[in-house]
Amino acid sequence: MDDADSRSLRREILDGIGSVLYEELAAEAWGRVLIEVVRAPDGSIVVAGIDVEEVIGDGARVDEVFGGDKARAVTPVLARAVEALCALDGLDVDEVRGGTFAHLADTTFAWLPGLVHAPSMAFDRARDDAVVRLRAKNGDLEARFGFPSRGTPEVDLARERVQFRTRAGSSVRARATLLGTFALRSRTWGWGGSHPNVPESVRRASAAVIDSILERDLWELSTPIFATDESTAWGLAAFVCDRAGGDGVLCSSEEQGGLVFFLLRDLEVG
Repeated sequence: MDDADSRSLRREILDGIGSVLYEELAAEAWGRVLIEVVRAPDGSIVVAGIDVEEVIGDGARVDEVFGGDKARAVTPVLARAVEALCALDGLDVDEVRGGTFAHLADTTFAWLPGLVHAPSMAFDRARDDAVVRLRAKNGDLEARFGFPSRGTPEVDLARERVQFRTRAGSSVRARATLLGTFALRSRTWGWGGSHPNVPESVRRASAAVIDSILERDLWELSTPIFATDESTAWGLAAFVCDRAGGDGVLCSSEEQGGLVFFLLRDLEVG
C-alpha cells in the first residue's frame, strides 16, 4: 500500500469512528477518548478500558453513555479501528496497548497511537514558544559549529560530557545531561531520572535538572513514563532546555529503536 492509499484508508477509518463517537458516545461533550486494548485468549484484540478526558459538555450524560450499553455495543468497532490504525502506522498494537482519538478544530478526529493523556495546561501554553527558542538555539549551534546535526558524537554519560570537532577542526566541549528517551515501538517518553539502564549518578543528574524547574503543576514532570508522540517528546526537551537555561538539545538514535535527548550546557571552544 502506497502513502496515498494509506492516508485515504486512515481518513476513512477516522471518519467512520467519528460517526460512531458522535452517534453513540456523545462526542460533542468531550475532547479526547483513550481506548485501551488487550489480546483475548483467542488472539483477537478487545477493548479493556475507555478513558474520557476534556469534558466540555454535560458530564452526567458522558458518564451515562460510557457506563451503559451503548459503549459496550461499540467496543468491537473501536477495537478493530485501533488495530487497523496501528497496522497502518507500522506499530505493534500489543506494544502501544491502544490508541487515542482527539478532536481537531472541527468535528473530525486525530489519531494518536498509545494512551495519550491531555497535556497539562501549563505545558500546553509554554510548548510552542519553547520549541521556537530551542530551534533558534540549535540553529545557532549548527551555524557556529556544524552541531548538533553534524555526525553523532559520543556522550560520556558518567561525566556528563560531549566533545566534537567543528568544520574548522576546533574542539568543542559541553556538559551533556540525559533528559529522557522516546521509544518508537511503544510510543512512550521516559525521563532520564527513572531510566533503569543507566548508572545511579546519571539518574541523579537527570532528576536534578527536572527538580530545578519551578513550575510544579505539570503532570508530565512527575510521571516517569507515559505515552506520547515524537513531536511532544521534542516539546518536553525544549521546555526543560528553556527552563534550565540550556544551550541546546542533542538528540541521538539508539540501537533498540528510539531517541535519546541530552541537555547541552556550558559550551567551551578550543
